[in-house]
Amino acid sequence: MRFSYTCGRMELRHLRYFVTVAEELNISRASARLRISQPAVSRQLRDLEEELGVELFRREKSGLKLTPAGDTFLAHARDLLRRSGDAVKQMESFGKRAKEILTVGYIAPVLASILTPALRRFSQHHSDTEVALREMPPGEQLKALREGGIDLALLGNPCPEVEREFAVTVLTRIPFQAVLPDNHLLALRKRIALSELEQETFIGFAEEKFPGRNTAICAACQTAGFTPRFGHHVENLTALLALAAAGKGVTLAPAEVSQLPHPQAVFVPLAPPVPSVISVAGRRKHDTNPLLRELLDCCRNRAATKRPRRRAGRASPIPTKDGSMRA
Repeated sequence: MRFSYTCGRMELRHLRYFVTVAEELNISRASARLRISQPAVSRQLRDLEEELGVELFRREKSGLKLTPAGDTFLAHARDLLRRSGDAVKQMESFGKRAKEILTVGYIAPVLASILTPALRRFSQHHSDTEVALREMPPGEQLKALREGGIDLALLGNPCPEVEREFAVTVLTRIPFQAVLPDNHLLALRKRIALSELEQETFIGFAEEKFPGRNTAICAACQTAGFTPRFGHHVENLTALLALAAAGKGVTLAPAEVSQLPHPQAVFVPLAPPVPSVISVAGRRKHDTNPLLRELLDCCRNRAATKRPRRRAGRASPIPTKDGSMRA
């Protein structure tokens, strides 16, 4: 952006030329810096001296030298250029809308299935909005959402208390699958009955990292007639898959977790009735940001396009007050 200010016939370009010549004390070097011909620089300096009515430089055999008037004017010229630059920057802030940032917390399984396609669609209409991504376990997402560290939480399967504090949107319903080591007797089956895992040791989650997940696993097993015995509790999905692969136990996980690398562990579908869980997004109840709502709509629409036709089966119960989390 060019800023041209005139006082009489003096313009900011005269001040820029003068400051450059004063710093170089050589017309040739100054014209090279300014990328302007030497005659043009000399002419602008003469015009400035005529405007001010003083001599700014003494022409000597060794080159140029500032006169006392030129030395004094140099300080004023630099100050005027600095202030004009500041004024331009301040005006630019009025002309350009500040870039808005939305911060999204997520668990890894939703990245490929929901979040990435939703971001692509959202960015087509809101290229000036930045979306920052933070991979976090659900427990940390809830804390960050509560404290304003994130704007949207893609939690996966929530605990019942989430709806009491936050606005919750159901994105999809996902069937549970059994996660077994690849050398387990049931690993090669196309599907198994959940009751066949009754005697197994289960791998669960640390409650502070994945609140409500153990409750969902228990509820699913209880519909099959048994209560699981938890022998280990992990803080992330990677550890869950690693322990299962190592033969430390079995577990139930939403089918979308199978998108994560799981060497030496297998996901086996369950025979009907297949327990399932919901995957949700949470936001602060009083957050009315329209961009956030649009991003949430993109996530919901993406999840809807991936949702399989409903099969007969039994969903793991998620107690709520008003049923708004019902799929």
